[in-house]
Amino acid sequence: MLTLLLTFTLCLFGALFPLFLWIVNREKMEIHIHRFVLSLALSAATGGILFTFSLGLERSLMVAGFAWLISLFAITLFFWGRPWAASWAVTIPSMVGTIFIARIVGHLINADLISILVLILGGLILSGSLFAMILGHWYLNVVNLPISLLRSATKLVLLFLLLRAVWNVFALFSQSVNANGFEMSLTEFLWTLEGIFLWFGIFFGTLLPLVLSYLALRTVAIHSTQSATGLLYVLVISVLMGDLFYKFFSIQYALFL
Repeated sequence: MLTLLLTFTLCLFGALFPLFLWIVNREKMEIHIHRFVLSLALSAATGGILFTFSLGLERSLMVAGFAWLISLFAITLFFWGRPWAASWAVTIPSMVGTIFIARIVGHLINADLISILVLILGGLILSGSLFAMILGHWYLNVVNLPISLLRSATKLVLLFLLLRAVWNVFALFSQSVNANGFEMSLTEFLWTLEGIFLWFGIFFGTLLPLVLSYLALRTVAIHSTQSATGLLYVLVISVLMGDLFYKFFSIQYALFL
């Protein structure tokens, strides 16, 4: 269980985190945030690939994983000394990584397309939250960094959270869970001993982050980047906690929220 949790979390983060460079690359400013983003994504991807060795995956599945790791390393090395990383180039290893994740998720827990998309949405929320928090720190180091960058990053996180909230409501009234050999609706499952912990996932993974991202967006509107970064710190912690709960239920009960 723990190995699967770490594998999915690290691989999703490593694949999706670089995509948020699209937000800053449009300004073509030499802020060098791409070095930190790419190196962090590469570290997460390497950790995720290492964990897959203990899962006994087929060689055909691992080919895509190694292709992703090699391409991400090449992109990181190529753009390390440059003022910014080309967005289209960064997208290539991210797409390969996403395909690899979709294949291993489908293989290990028999997830369908909708379930895989929900997992990717969770990865985007975690990656976007951390990117927004890191970007908030860059305002302390880079003079005249446009406030629109932090606003765009926070808005994007808020949008992803709203999508998750809509899906949570839909799943609440449409999905069922097989627990201890009994099939029950999700609304019934929430009041069982196991289902009570799902409330923690919904609170820390959806409800609290929605409030925090909205407050951070309002704080950005008055150009208080330090206060917004503080809120984004709490947002990252909350999203990470909720994400772990969500992934646990997706692995244990095939319940994707």
